[in-house]
Amino acid sequence: MKEFAIYTGLRLVLFAACFAVLWFALNNWLTIFPVLLVALIVSSILSIFVLRAARDRLAGTIEQRAARITSKLDASRRAEDDD
Repeated sequence: MKEFAIYTGLRLVLFAACFAVLWFALNNWLTIFPVLLVALIVSSILSIFVLRAARDRLAGTIEQRAARITSKLDASRRAEDDD
């Protein structure tokens, strides 16, 4: 699933960018663990807005796959009913 890998990679890149910026900005005041937590929160909030297009493509792919599986299940049920 290519879209899942792309979306996950973009989330990781966004987290790494947030961590790098916060590490350089807050290195003198905080240790690494609080910076990681703040970077996680900031990147999660930013991903809602920044990664909307990638998330929509992923959702569309998942929806298409679910529709194909549903149609196959319906076809097999109809085939069983015909027997």
